Amino acid sequence: MNRLSLFCCCLLFSFSVHCQTWQLVTEPFPPYFIGEQHKPGWLHEVIIAALKTQNQKASIEYTQWARALKLAKRHRRVAVLGAYYTELRTRSFIYSQPLATAHTVLFKRAGSEITFTGSLYSLKPYTISKGEDYAVSPEFEQHPELTVTTTDSLIDSLLLLKHGRVDLVAGTKEVALYWLSNSERLQQAKQVEVEHITPTLATQNLHVISDKHHPQAKQFQRSLHLGLKAIVASGELEEILQSYEFTDEQTRQLTQLLSRNLL
Repeated sequence: MNRLSLFCCCLLFSFSVHCQTWQLVTEPFPPYFIGEQHKPGWLHEVIIAALKTQNQKASIEYTQWARALKLAKRHRRVAVLGAYYTELRTRSFIYSQPLATAHTVLFKRAGSEITFTGSLYSLKPYTISKGEDYAVSPEFEQHPELTVTTTDSLIDSLLLLKHGRVDLVAGTKEVALYWLSNSERLQQAKQVEVEHITPTLATQNLHVISDKHHPQAKQFQRSLHLGLKAIVASGELEEILQSYEFTDEQTRQLTQLLSRNLL
């Protein structure tokens, strides 16, 4: 290969890397990922901004969670956004650093007599719904005496709860509260108040995950890592959070969470 050909190949490779448009996928998971054009969600915007600092773009598809995982496993998408950590998933996926924190809780119909002592054994009399392939906690998933049904989404599980077809819903507190206030399907459903109960089942970190065998997984994860580091240093992260009405304390906590893992 002569020098001119070698130079052209290097130039083409450099151009393809810097013009990369990553194909990403997640499910509507507000307030982190809302999926609306005028208000995509704060974590959606953080990821787009981070990749932009690396001269890279991203296309984020919104679909059902189970389908999102399948698309990543089949290498149709380079990453799934907003995944919780589970031992099972680490067999197939590599994880980004934690990007946010969420709380998994139980929801019940207001006024229903539910006894939850904090021990999962106290939930034995009840039927619990959750989204397909949603992670709750290792103890919850492995418990031998829980009666658990699955639906396509948290909204579907909450609808079952409103109509009295299940006793409880296990889901992310922040997301469920958003849907209860903003989902038309839930607003139009049977007018039954829904509330979360204590204690919390689990506190989870949200990650971006890529299939270990995807040929561009490591390149993407490296770009995201460098991009997050850049927007923390420049103050752009803080600007995004403030546009979503984060308090100063919430902004400080999230910045600390990211900074601890950006060395």
